Amino acid sequence: MRKAILLYFKGLLMGAADIVPGVSGGTMALITGIYKELIESIDQLNFKQLLVLRKEGFVAFWQSVNGPFLLPLFLGIASGILFLSGGITYLLEHQPILLWSFFFGLILASIYTLINQFALKTTTHYALLFTGFMIAYGITQISPAGTSNNLLYLFFSSMIAIIAMILPGISGAFIFILLGVYEEVLATVKGAIAVLLDFDLVNFKTIYTKVIVIGLGIVVGLKLFSRLLTWLFNHRKEATISVLIGFMIGALPKIWPWKIEQKNGEQIIFTNTNPLQFEGDPQLGMAIALVVLGAAALILLERFALKK
Repeated sequence: MRKAILLYFKGLLMGAADIVPGVSGGTMALITGIYKELIESIDQLNFKQLLVLRKEGFVAFWQSVNGPFLLPLFLGIASGILFLSGGITYLLEHQPILLWSFFFGLILASIYTLINQFALKTTTHYALLFTGFMIAYGITQISPAGTSNNLLYLFFSSMIAIIAMILPGISGAFIFILLGVYEEVLATVKGAIAVLLDFDLVNFKTIYTKVIVIGLGIVVGLKLFSRLLTWLFNHRKEATISVLIGFMIGALPKIWPWKIEQKNGEQIIFTNTNPLQFEGDPQLGMAIALVVLGAAALILLERFALKK
């Protein structure tokens, strides 16, 4: 039971992180010590396990799909996305500096921890880290696309975004922004709960059609990419970790807490700035405290992972 509760809270953290543009649920999985088991468990899911259910019964089936691991974790992820989306949206709109500061500290400490755990031993490792950095940084510099309500486009956007979500350092939420569907996805997630509380058949069909399309995109994306990641972790682990650390470093500028908002036509561009030159209240003391809190949270999560 203790293990299931801990997995639930790790999933909750992953779900909350996936809502925030610039933060990756994959990062949370990596720094809490469940990343390898997660991608291996996803990779092992297939229709053959239905034969196990028919021939050997539910208990054998449940173990074959690693249900004791996946169920509490996915319940946590779903809870984080469904129930924290409103709060995260509020913080992004009203307290962005404080929210970004917490995640900045969390990811900064995780980079330091991973470098200590997986020492960069060769020139190749450093080259791979730099490659990962350039890819992640390049993605964060791409201008967002316009919006699209096409269901097929929403499916492919979800498929691409979930691949990013399971890659530490590359934000699935930011991929949604780049593809122009972030607001639509967030509204769909928030509406999925609201429509149940205030039921309306027309809205229910509209919202849950999108929920199904997004879900299918996520499932397909996970299955397509998890096998590659599993192979890389089993055969090229240190090289893979080097690239993932580079991804995380490359994502840091995206989540820098202090930004200047500028307009380029109808498009809004955010540029990083020095907190001492920030227009308005930089909330420097509180921001530093939250960076420290984020780093401390990472250290606690790492200790739990090591005990496991």
